[in-house]
Order: sequence, then structure tokens, then C-alpha cells
Amino acid sequence: MRHGSFGSVTFRKIFLSYTVILIIPIIVFSTLNVQRNIMEERQRLHEKHISDANRIAVVVDDKLQELKNLGKLLSEESWVRKMMQNTDVYENEFDFLKMLEIRRNFENSTNSLNIVSFGMIVFPEKQQIFSPWGTYTEDDFFSGVAVFDDKTRHRIESIVLEQQYFKVLPPETMELWGNSKRVVPVFQSLEVVNQPRGVLVLFIDSAYFADYMHRFGSIESKDILITTQGQPIYKQIQAGPNREEQGNEHSYELVVPSLESDLKYKISYLDSSVIGINNLFSSLLAILISTAVGTLTAFLLAKISYHPLGALLSKLSAAFRYDDVKSSMVSGSEYNFIEKSFDRLLHENEKLQRSMQDYEKAAKSNLFQRLLKGYFTDDQQMNGLKKIGIGYTDEMHYCTVLISFHAIRDVSDFGQIRKIEMMTIMIVEKVMERYGLDYELFEVTHADKALILSSEGFFGQEGMMDQIALSITEEIEQACGFHPYVLPGTVEKGLVGISKSYYTANESLQYILFSRDHLPDIQEEMAQTIVEYYYPTDWEVQLINNLKIGNLDTSMQILHEISAENGRRCLSEASIIRLVSLLMETMLRVLYELNLDTGIYMKQFANKAEGADVGEMWGYVYEVVTVICERNRYSNSLTTIEVGNQLLQYVNENYTSADVSLKQLAEIFQMSVSKVSKIFKEVTGINFYDYLCRLRMEMAKELLRERKCGIDDIAHRVGYENVYSFKRAFARYEGIKPDEYVDIAM
Repeated sequence: MRHGSFGSVTFRKIFLSYTVILIIPIIVFSTLNVQRNIMEERQRLHEKHISDANRIAVVVDDKLQELKNLGKLLSEESWVRKMMQNTDVYENEFDFLKMLEIRRNFENSTNSLNIVSFGMIVFPEKQQIFSPWGTYTEDDFFSGVAVFDDKTRHRIESIVLEQQYFKVLPPETMELWGNSKRVVPVFQSLEVVNQPRGVLVLFIDSAYFADYMHRFGSIESKDILITTQGQPIYKQIQAGPNREEQGNEHSYELVVPSLESDLKYKISYLDSSVIGINNLFSSLLAILISTAVGTLTAFLLAKISYHPLGALLSKLSAAFRYDDVKSSMVSGSEYNFIEKSFDRLLHENEKLQRSMQDYEKAAKSNLFQRLLKGYFTDDQQMNGLKKIGIGYTDEMHYCTVLISFHAIRDVSDFGQIRKIEMMTIMIVEKVMERYGLDYELFEVTHADKALILSSEGFFGQEGMMDQIALSITEEIEQACGFHPYVLPGTVEKGLVGISKSYYTANESLQYILFSRDHLPDIQEEMAQTIVEYYYPTDWEVQLINNLKIGNLDTSMQILHEISAENGRRCLSEASIIRLVSLLMETMLRVLYELNLDTGIYMKQFANKAEGADVGEMWGYVYEVVTVICERNRYSNSLTTIEVGNQLLQYVNENYTSADVSLKQLAEIFQMSVSKVSKIFKEVTGINFYDYLCRLRMEMAKELLRERKCGIDDIAHRVGYENVYSFKRAFARYEGIKPDEYVDIAM
């Protein structure tokens, strides 16, 4: 697998994702920036065009203002005022020289305007016209000096009769002294009255005005159009080699009204689509650079992001077989491989969890069995109870109830038996909720189910346990149609009390079963032979084991419990002597297995027994227990531990062999059977056969879950020659039969 390279599908996807994430904003922001620059450039050009249009308007308005100033100046001239008088009083004042001077001054004034062809003052009342060439009647002037067409002449004559502050007419054609001219008439009343006596008329020469506009107009505009009353008086079109191309381009028009007259200035400018080419080029260059930087950044981010994934893939690849990795990578991307790997890990984790649950269940069942047989613990063993979820303490009170299905005659109907077991579980739960007691229900050997009731305080007063047993019996009988045996033991305090209560209930059960299977006339005889003293076989086994490993405290605790329980039963002296004698026999058997001389201990106990002093007999038993434990405690040397480890290693490697036994180990290691058993117990903490059974049962459970072998084959593979022995051992260890375990494991 090539992690972090372009050969990786996932890396390419990550790289492309980062590229898209980074490049798209860059392109968008760059495009917006270019658009903003274009808009700013357009706005700048527009403002420039507005400024240029206003400048053109100011240029023309300034010239119009000069025309107005000339009218104001003439209106204040005395000769103009005198000539406006409709009288001949001032005729003598204007001799030839005076008139010549006036005409010369008037002509100079009009010529100084640079755009006026000539000017004249019309006196409507006198029907006279003053001009640079002299004073004429209207008919003489318009027929000989400045000739207009009839329409234009009548229009001029009608306008001068009205008050005109400042009026500009559209261009007209006239014949001035025989020369054709294109002029723009401008009228200005020299009096502010409705019918002025004098009107100044200036004729703007179109050629002069065009020259003036070319000199002071715009060089950026496309077209300039000046209109009055909707009629054009001047039009300028930019000329040049690209005129045809400019005609195809889009343009826009700015209209500026004159501040001095009714003129309107319409200036057209090109609205080019290519604006700010330098700025656009720099923006495009910035986009390319940003794109390159973004792509490089995307690659680096992809490398960083892919690194943990690559490390995970390396670990997963190392954890699984090469063929599995290769097939997963061919079938899909790294994520598919990770998904399949995690599915496999989850599956293995589930298998491990099931194994742990099975182990905890088996350990819990084993501990409950030990509690029934007698659980003599120290603080470390109490912590072991808590670790597997059993919160029992020596301060609590307990009662054991046995539930037996021996009344079922047809044990081959497994479906019916399974139904009875399920109903029993539900009925027990309902009854326990009614009485508010904690309980544990599990399978035992001598009965079908055992029920351990527990409580922080004492319970069982006023026949409470009999009521519980009766309720369970009646409800099972009602639900399943048969009468089970539900037998409660006594309520005891402490963990050892569980065993005491169990043996009490078990004695009752065995008595019932015996009574059911024997003739009535023998029942009374057998009842008389029932042993009165309390010395359970399981307690005896634990006493022997603790003596062999030198556990003095537990051995003494067992003896004290036996003594206390038998003292509570108020036994006869003969029964007590018989009990102590049995205990001494146990001590002698342990001494014999330890290869110690038993003769001296037998003689000393016999002397105590002859005196029939029970106290001395008990004291001697305690003394022998102390001797055995102290001797064994100091015999656990380093060599013994090494031998124990060798024994343990041999069993771990050969537990599937049917020949593995204490006798075989004794022959191999050249020790006695008792010595091998003792050393094994010291090393493992449990006896040999319990340890061997645990190894075999755990392997059997794994094989059952795989469902590749039959039960007979599994029995032989884990070391059992007889399948019935395997089934019995499995049920005792796990609490259920092998085929039931297979169904649950599914």
C-alpha cells in the first residue's frame, strides 16, 4: 500500500476536496475583485465624462454670458437710449463723425466676441436697424444687407416686438452682402418692458462657433450636440481612423442644461467593455498566483490529513494477513478496508466478550457451588467475590432453597423440561419481588435448582421460608401441571451459613427421595439410623486441602464451624465422641499422605478417648491441626515452587490427553500422588482436577461456538474417552448441557 501518494484513491479524493474548498473561494473573491475594479473604473470614467460635459457647458455658457454683458453694456449707452426715443430731438447730436465712431465701437464690440458674424440694434417703433454699416430701414436692411427668407424675416420681426431677456433661435441661412452664411440669431431686449424700443440682435456665425468649439471643446467625447427649443444649433462628431469601429461600440449620452439660456448640451461618450486592461491583467495574474498557492496548500493539507489515516492503515495491515489486506484494497478504497477491519475487530471483540461472559458465568457458577459446599475465605477471596458481581459478606444472612424436579417421570421430553425451567425462573423472580429479597438461582448436582436468598438483616420469621417454598410450589404446579419439591434450609449468618442451610435442605430432600423409593416399613428403620452429627463431606475435603497446604487459619475456622454447628444440635456424648474420632481419622489420613509417622498420634488420641473427656479430645485435634499446618508451611521451599511450575506447564501442554492424571504426573516427576497434588494446589490455588476440568471446558466451549464438530468429537478432542462423562462434567462446570450452550451461543 502506498500511503500519501497520488496512487491512493482516498488521498486523491482528499486532495481534490481541499483543492475545491480553497480554489473556489479564491476564484470567487478574485472575480468579485475584478468586477469591483471594473465598476470603479467605469465610475471614474463616468465622473470624468461628467466633469468634461460640465466644462463644455461652462465654455459655451461663458461665451453666452459675454453676449449678455454686451447687451447690458449697450443698454446703458446714452446714444442707445437717445436713439430709442421716438422723436427727432437728438438728430442733430449724431453728426457723421459721431455716427462713424459709434458704428466703429459697436463693430469692435461684436467682433471681440469672436463667434459673432455681426450685430444690429432694432428699433421697432422707428422700424429702423442700426448696424456696423449704418442705419437702415427694416425693409432696406433685410432686402439689401442681410437677406433672409420671408419666413425667417417675419419671425425675426415678430420676436423683436416682444420682450426678450435672452433668446437663441435655431441656425438660419442668410445672404450678407451677397455672401451666404449660416448664423444663429440671438435676441436681447435693451429695455425690460413688454414692448421694448430697442432689441440687440447678434448673429453667431456657425463657422466661428465651430472653430471656437474645436479649440475649447472636448477631445474625449464621441459627439457634441447643442440644441435650443429642440432644434440643433451645433453638432460635433469626432473624426478619426477608428470612427467606423467606434460606431459599432456602445455609447451613452450626458445632457447638461445651460445656466445662461434654454440651450441643452448633449455629449456622447464611448462605453467601452474593455476598461482598465492593466488592472484586469494584474487581477488575472493575482488569480493565477492564488490558484497555484491554493493548490500547493491543498496538497500540504491533504498530506497532513492523510497521515493519521496512513498510520492507521499501516497498523491494520500489520494486524491482518497480507492476503486479506490485498483483497480489501483491490475491492475498494482505504475506507472500505478500514470498515472491514473494524467489522472484523468488532466481531472478534464480540467473540471475546462472549468468552468473557461465559467465563464469568462459569466462575460465578463455580463460586456458588463452593458456597454451597462451604466457603471459608480470607480478605483476598472476598475481593474475588466482588469482582465477579457477588456482593456477599459475612455480615449478611442467607438461606438456601432447593427446587427439585425429580417428580417428573419422563425425563426424555427436553422441551417440557426446558419449559419448566423457564417458568421456574419467572415464578422465582415474581415471588422474590413480593417478599423483597435478593436471590441467586442456579443449577446444582443433587437437585435441579438451588436458590440462595440474602439480606442485610435477619429474615425468615413466622414461617416466612415455608410460605416462600409453598408459593413457589403452588405456582409451578399451577403453571406446569406437576408438583416439585421445594425445600428451604435454615436462615444462617455469614458465608459459611450458606453451606449449613444447603445441607439442611439437602438432608430433607434426600430423606423425601429415599422415602418415595423404599417400602414404608423400612422408612422408620432408616430414620433411626440417620447420622445426628454435622460433618459434611465437602467440609472434610476443604479441611484436608487446607491442612496439606498449611493454611492454619482456614483449617481452624472449619473446625470451629463444625464444633459450633454440632454444639447447636445438642448431640449426645456418644455422637460427639464419634464426630471427634472422625475428625482425628481425617488428621491421621493427612499425616499418612505426608509420609509422617501416625502411630504416636494414634496412641495419644486413644489415651484421650479412653478418658471420655470430650474437651481434651477436641483440644488434641486442634493441636494436631497446628502441627500439620506448621510443618507444611515451612516445607514450601523454592525447589517446591519450581517443581510446581513444571507440573503446571506439563498440564497446560497435555490437558487434552485422556491419560493426564495425578498418577501419571507422580510417575513422570518421581513423586507420590499426594505430593504432586499438594504442590499443584500450592501453585495454582485449586486442586488438580478442578484446574484440569477448567482447561478442558474452556476449550470445549470454544469448539461448541465454532459449530464445526459434533459433541462426541469435541469430547474426545478435549480429553474425555466417554461422551457421557464429558456431558456430566460440562453441566457441572457451566450449569447447562452442551447442546443448550450451542443454542445460546447462536
